[in-house]
Amino acid sequence: MNKKARALSIMLAIFMLAVILAGCKKDEASSDPNTLSFSVTLSSDGVDNTKSQVHKEWVKLMEEKMGKKLNIKWNYIPSSDYDQKVQLDIASNELTDFLMTPLFYDTTDMAKHGQILELSQYKEHMPNYMAYLSKVRDGMERVTDADGKMYYFKETSTPRFEEDKGLLLQNTSAYRYDLFQKHNIKIPETLDDVYDAAKKLKELYPDKYPINTRWNDLRSLFHANHVMADVFWNGEEFVYGIFEDGYKEALQFANKLYEEKLLDPEYMTDTDDTLQQKALNESNFMWLAQWFTSPGAYTRLANDGKIFAVSFYPDNPKYGTAYQNATNGNTPDLGWGTYVINAKTKNPEELVKFVDLQYDPEVMRLITWGIEGVTYTLDEDGNPTFTEEFHKADDPWALGDKYGMRASAKHRPGLQISSDSKAFVDFAATDYTYFDGKYEEVPIEKNEFLRELPMPDNPYVPSWYEAPAIQFTQAESQEISEIMNPVQTFVMEMESNFVTGKESFSDWNKFTGDIKKMGNIDRVLEIYNEAAKRVTSK
Repeated sequence: MNKKARALSIMLAIFMLAVILAGCKKDEASSDPNTLSFSVTLSSDGVDNTKSQVHKEWVKLMEEKMGKKLNIKWNYIPSSDYDQKVQLDIASNELTDFLMTPLFYDTTDMAKHGQILELSQYKEHMPNYMAYLSKVRDGMERVTDADGKMYYFKETSTPRFEEDKGLLLQNTSAYRYDLFQKHNIKIPETLDDVYDAAKKLKELYPDKYPINTRWNDLRSLFHANHVMADVFWNGEEFVYGIFEDGYKEALQFANKLYEEKLLDPEYMTDTDDTLQQKALNESNFMWLAQWFTSPGAYTRLANDGKIFAVSFYPDNPKYGTAYQNATNGNTPDLGWGTYVINAKTKNPEELVKFVDLQYDPEVMRLITWGIEGVTYTLDEDGNPTFTEEFHKADDPWALGDKYGMRASAKHRPGLQISSDSKAFVDFAATDYTYFDGKYEEVPIEKNEFLRELPMPDNPYVPSWYEAPAIQFTQAESQEISEIMNPVQTFVMEMESNFVTGKESFSDWNKFTGDIKKMGNIDRVLEIYNEAAKRVTSK
């Protein structure tokens, strides 16, 4: 062996030894009884949550409650890319120990393929979560399948309002209120008003598209017609909204807006950022659907007299008062977020205990309110309230980013899994609201008209708000997924084609016929309604 080869062999041996030693150290660290090590995948709004003051306090509190050090590997994905990237991770089975699933993701296949931990076997390690579920209407039914199996934790939030009144809206329509006032245009109350207002604005600003919508969302048009673009509870049974007259009529109205250049042709592809830019640049003046706090944020950001006001979805007199995007803010509830544990995690019991602690009231308070004496104080009744720094701030949401608590614009400390919703009301920034024919500058959650509405007995609450808490068996969930997944993809594509005129409404019967050929929708509805009977018969 020549000198060069011998030297290369020695260097290779040293490298391999270093790798082995590093591996040994890694194994020792992962098996250290005084350290809990695991990896996490969560979404991020462009900030490093781990560097925030509240997050660091959360780590200290969790180490104290667990009685050991934490070694957490954080995998943050931008929220705009989150769903797509996590679906790829699921498909390739490259999962961290704990992760938030894509929004409204069906975990049936993950459970079937043994990717995620079955949690009901660890109930004794979940006292906080189980206690919370006991307060939620149909709590256990909503997190278990018909076989009693539990595969995920749900995001939770405490009530914002009294139990029997207060309408919480988290999706609204929105309008450039100052512009409507300037040109003496009525804030729309009906779909005809929407059309008339858009026509007037188009005459005044011919190179603009008066209407846009967030997340390519036409739900306000569907809600006006008392339907959803999915399977939904109509008050008596589950039906498929695509086959209801109201769905077709909503698309016909959207098509009219599109054909007359009243609806922005980029509504399908606009991101949150481009939507905001268009609002501030006066490219759009009306939004069929908007996140309820965004128009207020636009107003503050513009700071030049532009006022973006939130309002109800407009009515279609044919169907009566439009259903609104009513969200339960009156009783303990479960949110949209769904969180799972990798079935291959090395410390399932300890990780379950750790996740359960996120439902501990002390942890929820820290995550949401921040640090006592720094960001909040306790009133005479022992309830938290934010400091004067927040109450006097022009934009308390942005101020929250300074400390990094959950009640902020961008930060989501910890596992992002629970919150005390009263914090969002306590320091809510000013919104610009138009409800019941009255304009007010007040946080939407403090709008007197909305706060005094009886719940759930008011005409704005949709039929599906009190749908039976149905449970499917794993086999039923699998059957529904196999039928509906290709159907939903097809419907989404065709929906945009009907709006843009690529498809003619004269071919509507062919469209619905193709859906029925593609999947046995009747079987899906049979499964839903049989599940409803199982609930109502108890």
